[in-house]
Amino acid sequence: MKDILQNGTQKGSTGKIPCTVAVLTHNSDATLKAALESVKDFAEIIVCDGASTDRTLDIARAYGARILPQDPVFKDQEGKIKDFAGVHNQALQASSFDWHFYLDSDELMTPALTDEIHSSILKNIGMKSGEQESKSEVYWVDRKYTIDGKVVECAATYPTRQMRFFHKNAVTEFIKPIHERINPKPDAVIKTTKNFMLVPVSPDPLVWREKWKHYIELEVRRRGKISLWQWLAVCFENLKVSLLYAIRYKMILLFCHGKTRMSWRLEWERHVYHWNLCRALFKSI
Repeated sequence: MKDILQNGTQKGSTGKIPCTVAVLTHNSDATLKAALESVKDFAEIIVCDGASTDRTLDIARAYGARILPQDPVFKDQEGKIKDFAGVHNQALQASSFDWHFYLDSDELMTPALTDEIHSSILKNIGMKSGEQESKSEVYWVDRKYTIDGKVVECAATYPTRQMRFFHKNAVTEFIKPIHERINPKPDAVIKTTKNFMLVPVSPDPLVWREKWKHYIELEVRRRGKISLWQWLAVCFENLKVSLLYAIRYKMILLFCHGKTRMSWRLEWERHVYHWNLCRALFKSI
């Protein structure tokens, strides 16, 4: 992973990349420094913070980030985010630049992806007068996990791409309170970056399970009272995803040799999440 984080081309004398990077935080000092270091070449960093009590805000200030308190309307009584789209929209509305990228506080931008984003923006800025502009662009960005500093090349959940980089003219807003995503306009040009970002994850399955516990609670709250048929439909969709992951995992065992693979224990946690979600939703029937 060290080579991935160090290799990158020089940007020359163009200065900072004219793009906003938005980061949601809450007591994120364990990972935030590395995350912000990876995006230090961007012209604006917005840290949308949920009342952190550790060194999160000190780290954000050290990197020149604008600090935006998370609106309480998007949080529950315990101070946890209940509407991730709402908080992301806060940062989107506060951003100063037309181009926007959002990064989790425990994720890393690679130099190769930074250079690609910079080139894409310069290409748009350099369009000649009268030439058809391509500013209505939204980019899928591939994500790769890292465990103990090693990039996971093979995982049943790959590709884990998300729409992370976009021009604001190409989108409306973030939607969905959990598993949020940006909503492209009908005429937006959808592209995929050639390079990927990094998602460091814990090798401990219980850490994953605890994180997803909150997502399950939010999903149950969002759906409220449901019918038996609605419950069956949700469980059927989750079953299809589990089957897809199982097939991919078998393919990995057969063909992914000599590369770093996601451990079986962590692959299994995806299925545990689907099971726990169905079990929790059953109580809402």
